[in-house]
Amino acid sequence: MRSTIKALVAAGAAVTLVAGCSSSKKSSTSPTTTAGAAKSATATTTATGASGSTGSTLPPLSGNTTTGVSATEIHIGAIEYKADYAGAEDGFNARIKRQNDAGGIYGRKIVLDTVLDDGNLNEQDLTAAKTLVQQDNVFAIAPIMTSGFGAEPYLEQAKVPFFGWSVTPNWCDAAWGFGFEGNDCDETKLPQIGDFAAVEQKLFPDGTAHGKAIVEVSEDNDSARVALASFGPVWEHDGAKVVLNDTSIPSPPAVVGDYTPYAQKALTANNGASPDLIQCVCSFADTLGLYKKVEQLGYKGVFQGFTDYDPRILGTSQGIITEIQFAPFEDASKIPAVQQMVTDLDNYKPGITHSLPVASGYWTADLLIQGLMKAGPNLSREALYNAFNGGFSYGYGGAVGPISYPRDHHGTDVELDFVQDEGKSGGYVERIPLTKLTQIPNPAYKP
Repeated sequence: MRSTIKALVAAGAAVTLVAGCSSSKKSSTSPTTTAGAAKSATATTTATGASGSTGSTLPPLSGNTTTGVSATEIHIGAIEYKADYAGAEDGFNARIKRQNDAGGIYGRKIVLDTVLDDGNLNEQDLTAAKTLVQQDNVFAIAPIMTSGFGAEPYLEQAKVPFFGWSVTPNWCDAAWGFGFEGNDCDETKLPQIGDFAAVEQKLFPDGTAHGKAIVEVSEDNDSARVALASFGPVWEHDGAKVVLNDTSIPSPPAVVGDYTPYAQKALTANNGASPDLIQCVCSFADTLGLYKKVEQLGYKGVFQGFTDYDPRILGTSQGIITEIQFAPFEDASKIPAVQQMVTDLDNYKPGITHSLPVASGYWTADLLIQGLMKAGPNLSREALYNAFNGGFSYGYGGAVGPISYPRDHHGTDVELDFVQDEGKSGGYVERIPLTKLTQIPNPAYKP
């Protein structure tokens, strides 16, 4: 599933970064809820994102909950698993700074008061959310960057808007939740799916997956197994043959001392010969370890992972092709929105690391700002909800796949980009630019 991949991406970025300390400033704005017949409309939505349905709106909510909103400020709190997503708050604040410097939102400045670390634990995540809502009195929670998102049911029930990088199916059908790429669902339960293989096949010299031998490798955990279960049928839909599905690599924190058995299994799976592509749904350490071993054993085909795009590890993963889900920083010269992000980041904190968590925080803030502007000067939680769920579309200037709510409460329709580490001197080279996936009947669909 793409949610599994996004969680792996963030974990990969964490290998060289020690988590920092969170802010402890709290909002002094008190709740002023006067909600009427407001209720979550998740059950009535017909919007089904990647599953292919086309519902356009949810019923509007009445009420005027202005918790966290004053005449001059909008108070926000964040939940972040800092071991994996450190820097996301910097990306968020960089985008907020540009908006605030330009006058804010109808004269109100956005203030990120508190960043709480949930330790990637569901129970701790719920506690963090309750602290932000009940004690800090925030207007909304953003960015949310964690795969231990146990607070989702509480935030839905409390009718508190939340924004972030959806990396778990907990987000699915959350009417108060707005992932900047949409809300992830279990892809095996979606009748339609993005045909990633039709894009990725461009990595082969002849540009086609037809007749190619694919090896899929992952660590030994449930989410990785589900990911491979959804990937394999898509490869075969495009004419490839999955010759190995190996989920036996021990999951972190276990450390693999010798990758030889896994490499030999992969390199002989094609009737004793090497495959054309090895796809590794693994942590950074295991992706790098397996790649180094198959390379040592003479592998010349494509090796594709998900965790090895970060300037702090450039050169250590030379040769690996990494899938990412929004335009890389290297696209700044050709995509103005990416250049604007780079400029905003450097203005906020010169020398800031251009990592995927930083970018995800930035695009989360960008989405929030667009919604706040649409909600208008009479801001309330209900007004923001209605601004999104009354029909909202945004294209991020081509830096991220376009988003549409309420459709994308039910599944993400991500675009994919592939970059290759060409070493310290060569940098990251874009092998396939950000590309929209064609939706196809899901061959792994389980009603």
